[in-house]
Amino acid sequence: MRHISNYLWLYIFILSSGFAVSAQAQEFRQRAHHIFWKNQEAGTEREIDFGRGVSAKILGKYPLLRDEKKVRYISRIGTGISAQLGRPEIRYYFGILDTEEINAFAAPGGYVFITHGALKLMRNEAQLAGVLAHELAHIGQKHIIRKLKLQSTDTSMTSGIAQVLGGATLAAKIALERLNDLAFKMLMEEGLSKEDEADADQKALEMLITLGYDPQSYLNFLQSLKPHLSQGGAEVLSKTHPTIEFRYQSLSEFISRHNLDKIQGKKNENRFKKIMDTP
Repeated sequence: MRHISNYLWLYIFILSSGFAVSAQAQEFRQRAHHIFWKNQEAGTEREIDFGRGVSAKILGKYPLLRDEKKVRYISRIGTGISAQLGRPEIRYYFGILDTEEINAFAAPGGYVFITHGALKLMRNEAQLAGVLAHELAHIGQKHIIRKLKLQSTDTSMTSGIAQVLGGATLAAKIALERLNDLAFKMLMEEGLSKEDEADADQKALEMLITLGYDPQSYLNFLQSLKPHLSQGGAEVLSKTHPTIEFRYQSLSEFISRHNLDKIQGKKNENRFKKIMDTP
């Protein structure tokens, strides 16, 4: 991996120095380009395989909601966001978990789930878009992969996940299953770091503003979670997230720091209610 990186830097140096590109340099460029994209593609494929396994464990815990109208709506909003601001090399999938728990999950490789309980708490489409954008940010920033230390130190070349899980050997399959278990436990019990959650919140807010949604609606949704944080019961936000106070305060400071408090946008409240109020 390191020697490939050195080749690329050498090639960049040759170009920036103003030297004529020889036939050998041209051949090297094509070879380096091929290796680079092949490694990137392999890393993405492994990430998707990894995320598919994690998603299977999520669906082993929660069933999918069988409501075609609501699922189609969630997918349309999520796909619209990912088409503008997601990673172009992966395809995103969206599902509703049939549980009254209030939560949302993102598995590597493009898998996003939101609970029916969370949807019931929302009041408009901007809030939905904010939660989906938050989960998409986790995927875009590869937070789970980085926490599991699967991201290569040389991020310009290839994802470390391809190296760890490469091949179809028994050892690779065992490693994949072990990593699936660790990622599932992280989502359900341990959670990501405060820094990762704050990062996802900030990027969600940026996504909302970019797409013309009302950013304040996302903060309002975070506030609406507070009454549901009583101990026990099915409507409690999972312990996998930092406190709402921390997230709200961090996001408020971010808004103030960047002078975003005057920005308004669409809420699409009527459309949201028309879909969600359908039995």
